[in-house]
Amino acid sequence: MQDFYDAIKTLAAGEVYALVAAQDAQYPAIVYTPIAQEHIFGLDGPHGLQRIRMQVDTYARTYQEALSLHDEILETLLVDKSTVVDVRMGLSDFEEQARLYRVSVDYTYFRQVSST
Repeated sequence: MQDFYDAIKTLAAGEVYALVAAQDAQYPAIVYTPIAQEHIFGLDGPHGLQRIRMQVDTYARTYQEALSLHDEILETLLVDKSTVVDVRMGLSDFEEQARLYRVSVDYTYFRQVSST
């Protein structure tokens, strides 16, 4: 999901990771996880579109900072993708051992794919 990373890579001072944060990550940080990638078909065949669902977790020292980072992510995705069709907040929690707040949100968007 290089296109997703490219859209958000400058947020959180570049602390953006796929699947799991680096052990030496600085906070706030973003971790994104691909959930689903579906090709769109109609009665006349493929439409050259994919529907992508991505879970994005933000980690920060304060709850407000974790929430605000999601506002930045959505704003960035709307500019880059222009097809964000669904945003669902999954959960918020506090990781006691790491002393970090986590906010988890699912984003669904469409992207054009080549037919090669």
